[in-house]
Amino acid sequence: MRFEGRIYRPPSEAESVLIQLTVGCSHNRCAFCAMYADKKYRVRPLEEVMEDVDASARLWPRARRVFVCDGDALSAGHETFSALCAHIGRRFPALERISAYTNARDILRLSPEELDRLRELRFFLCYLGLESGGAAVLERIRKGASPEDMVEMAEKARAAGMDLSAIVLLGAGGRALTADHVSGTIAVVNRMRPRYLSFLTAMIVPHTALMTWTREGSFQPLTDREILREARDMLAGLELDDTLFRMNHVSNLIALGGRLPRDRAALLAQLDALLPRAGDRVTCICEGDRAMFL
Repeated sequence: MRFEGRIYRPPSEAESVLIQLTVGCSHNRCAFCAMYADKKYRVRPLEEVMEDVDASARLWPRARRVFVCDGDALSAGHETFSALCAHIGRRFPALERISAYTNARDILRLSPEELDRLRELRFFLCYLGLESGGAAVLERIRKGASPEDMVEMAEKARAAGMDLSAIVLLGAGGRALTADHVSGTIAVVNRMRPRYLSFLTAMIVPHTALMTWTREGSFQPLTDREILREARDMLAGLELDDTLFRMNHVSNLIALGGRLPRDRAALLAQLDALLPRAGDRVTCICEGDRAMFL
């Protein structure tokens, strides 16, 4: 198996086989992200990637899950991605699902028939960096998608029988846009109805526009208490049918988890108990060695 650069995967894919189809991210402009700053985007030769699948199958013949890297593997195109999924299915007889990071345009450009085909090949789970449902926040952080794009993407994936794991970034709008961030995210997540929902914290790391803006003073990051208040207010506004919620990433100030709406009251109680004790310090700015662990 061959990997180029640092490889990232969701925490829930810890036991999955990792296969790198693309190097880097085709967008790679998000103001908060330095994950692929050292990579030049390209699609790896499919023959080479399939050789990696074969090597992985020899090592883990009973693997049940495969995660396709890097930042947006579907950007390789439907023909390439579906051919890879078909090969993965042939080589892993116990395969239950294939998953990948996606963005809105990855799904929106595919036809219903193409999505149905991917579902048949056991591509079941899309990890979407929603970040925010606030239009002003998405524009500010250069996400390259609107709130309506996010909702349409979720509806299209759901119609194809795919599951969606949405990721929200607490503090992404800074102090100036916190109201837009909270209200917009509540509205969009309620319309998206993701199967899984994660709250992470927007960490300000080197080699990002967010770090530059923070140093210049044009972006004011939230304090610990303000970040927890965003989490509390978002949770209070969510009206979901059956969503597994997690707030247990290394970036988070507290580890929380439960199922919504069943556990919402208990989650809010934990946040309410912590808020008075939370600090007024800004701890989301990371430099040096600390930034390497995010």
